[in-house]
Amino acid sequence: MYDDLDGFERALSFFGNRVEIICAMELGGRITAEDAYQQIKDELKGLKKIRKKVRNDSDYGFEWTPLVDRD
Repeated sequence: MYDDLDGFERALSFFGNRVEIICAMELGGRITAEDAYQQIKDELKGLKKIRKKVRNDSDYGFEWTPLVDRD
């Protein structure tokens, strides 16, 4: 299903998964609402960087790999 996605689409899918996990952690009481907000904000910054790179790269020819745990 995800084999034909370009770099931005894969990054967008990864972003959605990360937000889902962060929200679940906040609802489960593992992290505070402020921590969840900050983590989602950081994820969004990364997604925006990738979008900007794709927009500036005419052939969309970069390979995206998810970042490892930032802590």
